Amino acid sequence: MPALTPDDLIQMAEVIAERGGRGFLLSGGVDSNGRLSLSDYIPAVQTIKETTDLKINAHIGLCPENEIPGLVRSGIDAFSVDVYGCDETIREVLGLDARADDYLRVVEGLVRNGAPLVAPHICIGIHGGHLKGEQQAVEKLRSLAPRVLILLSLIPTKGTPYASVPPPSKDDVLSIVHYAKENLPTAKLVLGCMRSKLDRSSEAELVAAGLDGIVLPANSTVEKLRAEGYTIRKSAMCCSFA
Repeated sequence: MPALTPDDLIQMAEVIAERGGRGFLLSGGVDSNGRLSLSDYIPAVQTIKETTDLKINAHIGLCPENEIPGLVRSGIDAFSVDVYGCDETIREVLGLDARADDYLRVVEGLVRNGAPLVAPHICIGIHGGHLKGEQQAVEKLRSLAPRVLILLSLIPTKGTPYASVPPPSKDDVLSIVHYAKENLPTAKLVLGCMRSKLDRSSEAELVAAGLDGIVLPANSTVEKLRAEGYTIRKSAMCCSFA
């Protein structure tokens, strides 16, 4: 069930903690401006952090600049922010009157206000399954030197305009992993959960290209990496905490 009020959020957090959970993702639907307003939930987040050991990862959308300091002070442990490199993608795919730099400013604002962990997300092939701005998105992050970068990929989804488009090719995904590794050498690169899983055969190749982690890898990938001498570490946490 959704947490429709701050009290709902506290109650749900208590249930998660009682069941032995380690944390949760704080997110929700954005409005027509791409914003997810969490200001009313700040006191609830503070209560949760004071009364439990839960880790909180917040996916905050195009958060207004004046809300960022309060969110950082609330005790949220990590912030997930979508980043784009092409204004056209934001208009045509997201249907928003916004620019790529608007999303970058959210990352900059979080860093400037001392957020403990900022995890930019780049969705490979989000523009109809083709590359369009992914490299530029990486370049925009270069001066911020993020500790972690989450790479996702388009999932062709029934009932959407992209239901029948192919997911990004293996070569396209590999090219972005290579580019991110080259331009963000200190960032941990993680293949996140929101990605096409129609073809898992290239997961080990992505690790060789510079990927540091994979959410829910195929068993065959784990076996192959172990056979090649990799040490596998498992973590039951959101990939933003890589």
